[in-house]
Amino acid sequence: MPALSFVLLKSPAQVDPAAVVSTFTELFPDELPLTHAPSSKADVLEFRSGDAVTFVALMSAPVPKGEADEATARSLSSFRKGGFTLPPHLGHLLVTSLGDQTKTADGLARHTQIVAAITKASHAVGVYEGNAGATHDPKFYVSVATDTTYPTMLWNGLSMVRSPDRIEFLSLGMSQLELPDLLFVATPEGGNEALSFFFDLLAYFAGRGTPIPEGETVGRDENEKLTVRYAPSPIDDSVQVARISMID
Repeated sequence: MPALSFVLLKSPAQVDPAAVVSTFTELFPDELPLTHAPSSKADVLEFRSGDAVTFVALMSAPVPKGEADEATARSLSSFRKGGFTLPPHLGHLLVTSLGDQTKTADGLARHTQIVAAITKASHAVGVYEGNAGATHDPKFYVSVATDTTYPTMLWNGLSMVRSPDRIEFLSLGMSQLELPDLLFVATPEGGNEALSFFFDLLAYFAGRGTPIPEGETVGRDENEKLTVRYAPSPIDDSVQVARISMID
């Protein structure tokens, strides 16, 4: 399955490939270099990085049906102070990375790095990750991509349900790594700490690459043992998610 991202533009214009290459080097100086390969299509750019091939196609229209605008509510960047409102976008860049490696955390991370370079070089107004159902603030996207080995905050939309006695976080995007999503349950008082732990768990799942067996435990230290259970997703009971609870 290819990795696919939508870089949202204030006005439709193809990004300068030289700017993408130099920005990639600036953001990720320790990574394998990104190179621009000539393409047979004038409106499609081709980049190579190791075994990965990435195509960037200009679309002179917004993402259809308001999908990108609606998906801002599921980005972690919208949960921060001040939130995130997507400015109008009149075009977008369709970024597609091909190869079996895109199913792995390392391969998807490489795609995300390339998207981050394109985002900065194109002065994008947002990044819509369709497989996550989330549209991210561009500065947030670049910051997370450059600071995190496995940027699960970008790979997942976030569904949150709060009640007087608990808060529940549900990831929306781990299926692109052929892994179950995570339903994490904590007390409302520990919400921020629990959210950080939630994304740490997603990064651990991504790096592991295989689902954690039912009944195994995880924790932040050797003394904390939280049991992994599987249960129907609260938004789709035909799908099983990994459930980890700090309170029951």
